[in-house]
Amino acid sequence: MVSFLYALTAGGTLFLSFLVFTNPNKVNIKANRWLAFFLFCLFTILIDEPLYELDVFKNYPYLLGYESLFVFFIAPALYLSVSQFTFPDRSFSKRDILHFIPNILIFPFLLSTILLSRAEKLNIINKTTDLDDVPMDFISYFLIAQIVFYTVLSYLKIIKHQKNIRLFTSDTSSINLNWLKNSLIAIAVMVIIWMFDIQFYQIKGVSQFSVVCYFVSIYVIAYYAFRQEEIYPYNTSEIEEIKEILSEKSIEQKAQRINNEELEKLKSRVTNLMEVDKLYLDETLSLPKLASRVETSVHNLSYILNEGFNENFFQFVNTYRVEEAKNLLTSEKLQQLSMVGIAYESGFSSKTTFNTTFKRITGISPSEFVSQKEQQKIPS
Repeated sequence: MVSFLYALTAGGTLFLSFLVFTNPNKVNIKANRWLAFFLFCLFTILIDEPLYELDVFKNYPYLLGYESLFVFFIAPALYLSVSQFTFPDRSFSKRDILHFIPNILIFPFLLSTILLSRAEKLNIINKTTDLDDVPMDFISYFLIAQIVFYTVLSYLKIIKHQKNIRLFTSDTSSINLNWLKNSLIAIAVMVIIWMFDIQFYQIKGVSQFSVVCYFVSIYVIAYYAFRQEEIYPYNTSEIEEIKEILSEKSIEQKAQRINNEELEKLKSRVTNLMEVDKLYLDETLSLPKLASRVETSVHNLSYILNEGFNENFFQFVNTYRVEEAKNLLTSEKLQQLSMVGIAYESGFSSKTTFNTTFKRITGISPSEFVSQKEQQKIPS
């Protein structure tokens, strides 16, 4: 049963790797290729157990060792996937090669196993000859430490991403990478179980518990991976400007881009578009879309919002939406519309986003706001 579950989990991981690589939805292509590579590396770890249990190595001993070639790619592949998700059109750089130094250092030991003769490999499989326990233990624990380190780094990158996207979008719900954060949590669970399995594999029931956790974690990752949307659905010039904005934010550059007279003129134009044309009612409103209406660059508009209004794009647009919602919540339309209806009428894309944003800006939920207004109407 354990071998069957391991094989099923490994097979599911390999199939998921293929689907993520082919990317039927054609979103976040570079990031998904790294994610597919990470899943393939994970497959090479998961397949090891069934290969032993089903006597594949005994029948084909020359295969022993090859399954270990990809294990040290797993952590860098995960990190580079997250890096691609969190920065638009990121290119592979020379610095990224540094992430693969452990692979280079450990390769001679892996190669020495691969180059063993058929008879030597059979002796290892039949446990008549043991590999040196010291380097094997070191490799196992170093691999776990590497995965833990890169998982934490990846998690921190997603947290930073969730702040950065407020610079250019008014609705973060579909691109905040919560699905990837949940996937990292699933990976962390797998690592913890793996460490437990290494230490206590001789205890009855540990292997069964471990493989069930691996199985569930893989299908949690699969569920979230296929729900992702394109994070940067903009043209090339807009993406370049967004990259510049994100880079400037990271180094806290505050160079003046527009003189004060031009700044006031553009501020007035932005205010007019929001208050008269009510562009905030467009739930898909983004920094590039608003910049097009203002007839300025994406970069200039970001500067105008930061320096002229002292707000990022997310705060700026959603403040208008919350004010619109307040008006609707205190009007007769409240009798005709549900909270979901109020959310859509105010420019929000969902009730969840509406509730979260409303409370973030006002300090209370929409229903609490209505209750307060109704109490104020009651004579003391």
